[in-house]
Amino acid sequence: MKKQFKQQHNRLLAIFLAFALTLPLSACGGAPSVSGSSSAAAGGGQDTDDRVPVPEDAPWKNRDHESITVNSGFALGMTGIANQFAIKNGWYEDAGIILNQVDIDNPVSAFGSGDIDIADGDPGTYVPAIVNKVPMKIISNMWRNRGAFWIIGSNDIKSWEDLKGKKVGTAAATGGMKLTLMETLSKNGVDPEKDVELVANGVRQEAYATLTSGEVDATVIHQPFATLAEKEGTGHVLAKTWEFIPDYTTGVLVASNRLIEEQPEAIERILEVYYYANEYCKNNFDVFIPWAAEYLNLDEATTKETIESEIVLWENDPIVDIARLQVTEDLLYKYGMQKESFDVGENVVDNRFAEKAAQDLGLGKYAAK
Repeated sequence: MKKQFKQQHNRLLAIFLAFALTLPLSACGGAPSVSGSSSAAAGGGQDTDDRVPVPEDAPWKNRDHESITVNSGFALGMTGIANQFAIKNGWYEDAGIILNQVDIDNPVSAFGSGDIDIADGDPGTYVPAIVNKVPMKIISNMWRNRGAFWIIGSNDIKSWEDLKGKKVGTAAATGGMKLTLMETLSKNGVDPEKDVELVANGVRQEAYATLTSGEVDATVIHQPFATLAEKEGTGHVLAKTWEFIPDYTTGVLVASNRLIEEQPEAIERILEVYYYANEYCKNNFDVFIPWAAEYLNLDEATTKETIESEIVLWENDPIVDIARLQVTEDLLYKYGMQKESFDVGENVVDNRFAEKAAQDLGLGKYAAK
């Protein structure tokens, strides 16, 4: 009875901590946007006849797999585009992984309550929760882990100096995109707390609309809206933010302690598909771009231009650099988004699975020179 009470108490504590820690934070433009049931996640609503078949050199192909179901919270849009390619074309199914995509507003609370097994997103959301005993760990980088954010301005903004006294969109009221904007402004001679008025203006279409309507004079934003602003003549690019803060880590995969301890093979298989699919998409634009254009609801030329504009970030290096992750923590503290900067180490990051994926697929430090 005491043991049962303790388990229930720990479960409730984890939920409370997750909620309390993530309420003021936002991930890479918000918590991972996920949707769908297990059938939708596995097939993605894409007819079987229209799927891109699993390539013959896929390392899991023709293996005898025992089927494993995993509750997941993977990003959509450009943030998760190649992984969504794998999901919607049934590649995870082929590897014996049934991804049950769970609708979640707060991924950390979902880990705390045991409703989710694996997700991706901004480490600024996850690290404080892990430090405060929410049962999960960072297990790898995402396919890109430097901030794929852009700052675009209206046509009246010709220089950084022109921003002084103007309104600038931060996406959310706190979190990774706002932090990125503030640090980039600082590095270009604009005091983000004195020289401009910061406005939480949403992400993607919502943020773009605030620029085109004149509600803000500039905004931090994801692709494809930087490309669209240039093409549509509604604005222009002021900065590719990763050029100003190259060591800021924004993308990681996180797994529950239960999955790590009880089903490590599931993590190995997921990372195998995840990184193989990203390598495939990066190197097979003839197949990937037409699919991506339909997925993003863009023409193929714009889609190709959008993806190529960030190709430098498409590193596919699974192994988490703890020193770089510490930079993320220190920046969150610098701009008041955390009360302290947590030490990032083995209690936060478990690189075993990333090492195996990198070695097996020849990625990162194991890539052929």
